[in-house]
Amino acid sequence: MPIIIISSEDPAVEEQIAARTAKAVGFQTLGPEVLPAIAAKHAIPEPKLAESLGRTATPWWRRQAKGRQLSLACVEAEVLDRLAPDNIVCWGLGAHLYVLGISHALKARLLPDPARQIEALAGQRGVSPQKAGKLLEGARLKRAQWAQAAFGQNEMDPSMYDLIINLGQIDPDEAVGTLTTAVGYRKFQPMTYSISSLADLALAAKVKAKLLRTMNDIRVQARDGKVVVTSKALQRERRKKTAAIKSLAGEVPGVNYVEVHLINYVIRAAAESFR
Repeated sequence: MPIIIISSEDPAVEEQIAARTAKAVGFQTLGPEVLPAIAAKHAIPEPKLAESLGRTATPWWRRQAKGRQLSLACVEAEVLDRLAPDNIVCWGLGAHLYVLGISHALKARLLPDPARQIEALAGQRGVSPQKAGKLLEGARLKRAQWAQAAFGQNEMDPSMYDLIINLGQIDPDEAVGTLTTAVGYRKFQPMTYSISSLADLALAAKVKAKLLRTMNDIRVQARDGKVVVTSKALQRERRKKTAAIKSLAGEVPGVNYVEVHLINYVIRAAAESFR
């Protein structure tokens, strides 16, 4: 069965439509409720996982690039692993930004009703509708910046989604009906290749999370148990770093071969040449 991934700039909208859609099609839901388990497994404070997902804006996001990358990699690895059984509606975990090229994942973007958003925020903050509108626009800009910084994706790009539903024009009941109809299309039924591709994404994410414990500048690809890791290193560090990457990546279950590509660390090399 398929996977449904729901995203929106409004977390409450995500949660509501995800829960109703899951109930309508008999799927399980996968959302932020898994963060405590992920935090415990990877020994990362739960608040930092939430911050890394862009749900809260804190100085930690800007200061701790390495910690942010590790948190995101751990969330990505665990979410991809949990999506493998399919029959799942996923929301609130940024999956629309890293579940890429998986044909049995239906990705839907929900556009909240702006008038309702402004009215609700104005009431919550005790501000004018004009001020509330500016606050919402600022939040959208920050969210877009987060998506670009975290995963290099423009989440406002319509081509990222199979469905875009404007809740200013379509009520929640119709939105749920549209999702339940669309997920039944043959295009979204799992096939051997799409299942394998999801497993490859999950394996790459697990290896990345493993390596980011001790390294930076890591990119990982996987296919059928073969893992390709790209990183940076000075010429004199290459042999040592290659051995370390192969050793650590080889500890991840499912990895049967590791290939390492190291790019010359130009900035560090130039800095050392002037010492």
